[in-house]
Amino acid sequence: MEGSGVFLQQLTDALSQRGQWLEGTQLPRLKEGIQNYQTLFEGIMAVLIRKGLLREDPYNYEQPQSDIMVPSDGPLPDFENADETSYRLAAFRRQLKYVLADVGFNLSALPLSRLKKLSALLSFVNWSELTDSSSSPVTRSFARAITKTLLGGDAMSAQIVKEQETKIVEVFQQCRSIIADLVSYHRESWKADLRRAVLPLVALEPGAHAKMEESLRAMRKVYGKEMAGRPWYPALAQELLGEEIESDAEARKARLLASLAVPEATPAPRPVVERDGKSILMEAVRILSRPHEELVTAVESLTETERLFQAHEGGFVNTLRRLFGLAERKKTDSHTYEITFTEPAVGTTRAEKLSFPVFAGEARKKATLLATIASGKGPAYRRLEMTREGPLAGFLDKQLNEMLLIHRRLSGFNALFQEKASQGGKQGVRGIKMELLAIRNSLVKANQRRHEFGEKTETADAKKGAGSAGAEVSQKSPA
Repeated sequence: MEGSGVFLQQLTDALSQRGQWLEGTQLPRLKEGIQNYQTLFEGIMAVLIRKGLLREDPYNYEQPQSDIMVPSDGPLPDFENADETSYRLAAFRRQLKYVLADVGFNLSALPLSRLKKLSALLSFVNWSELTDSSSSPVTRSFARAITKTLLGGDAMSAQIVKEQETKIVEVFQQCRSIIADLVSYHRESWKADLRRAVLPLVALEPGAHAKMEESLRAMRKVYGKEMAGRPWYPALAQELLGEEIESDAEARKARLLASLAVPEATPAPRPVVERDGKSILMEAVRILSRPHEELVTAVESLTETERLFQAHEGGFVNTLRRLFGLAERKKTDSHTYEITFTEPAVGTTRAEKLSFPVFAGEARKKATLLATIASGKGPAYRRLEMTREGPLAGFLDKQLNEMLLIHRRLSGFNALFQEKASQGGKQGVRGIKMELLAIRNSLVKANQRRHEFGEKTETADAKKGAGSAGAEVSQKSPA
């Protein structure tokens, strides 16, 4: 056909440029995206397993495989539902590991058939429908576990899971977009091969729409001889015919070439300067020290509330206690309270008895230390700046644990005093909800920096270990 040779050359050039762009830009991004997907998913699973909502696969068997296998998403059993969900999610995690370790991220290693499996694997958990009403049994069960975490009493775990979920949705959308680019490229490459090997041997008439089925049969017959062993895609063959014989064939070809155009390169982002471990730890310490004023406000508010209760109980009832010789016991126990808290690991409620004045004194001392750190000056802050990574990480861990305990006890005293005020009909007793929120947010962010330091340290240790092993092998090798 007139002009077919020119178009085929244009198409070949466009596919070549598109392929180079996919190999050099998109496929590395796809691998990085799947790595991020795996890391984020493992983070969510770690929280759910730690809380006992899901479990590790006790068998953890590695099946030999030569291609991607999507785990079953059939109906779950009525009993041991969480166990079956855990087994399937464990299989899903093994598949992600297989993809990153054994699947080549290049155009020849990712044909249409494998791209379809990869897309189905990444969609195994339906992130756009992560609810209790999802049509996917595994997604539905997984969503229930996440919901229990979000609604539980462990605010830090809830925030971490929510942030991981938000990030994984973004990564999933990015990966799906790149896979769509790869699918489009392979579709047009297959059609281009059909144009080269089959069309010259098939008589096509422009505008012969009525002979579409006859033309498809003729193409299929030639295809079996010229391209034996390769899959036949009837829908793509029909699409190609439309670009050759339909009345708007030229417009279709123009749109095809436009769709293969390589996007203009965006300016390279500034290189990210990798932070050293100590700077990460110091940032975590500064973040943790930010709510020192909120800590003081919370303690003073609770102190004032407790003083009101003590004054109220020191009237006529206290006089009677002195008459009956009970004043000494009252003096000893009057500031000791039983507060409750939820154990995050098991979700049960526990209680502890505490002297409020003792607790308030400890919290004030902590607020003073945090204020010194937050100022960024003074002997204490300078000593921290001069501290090596190991001791600094230990200091941060100690402060995180102590602040977690203070936050828990502040919450317990606040709930207790609010309940006493409600029962006593007292109006206007101030709560510390906003102060607790500020302290919790700083704990979450400081803990994230601590994990960042831990991951950096593990990576450095792994590289060091690999280097040492390599050196040892070299020394043992014969000259």
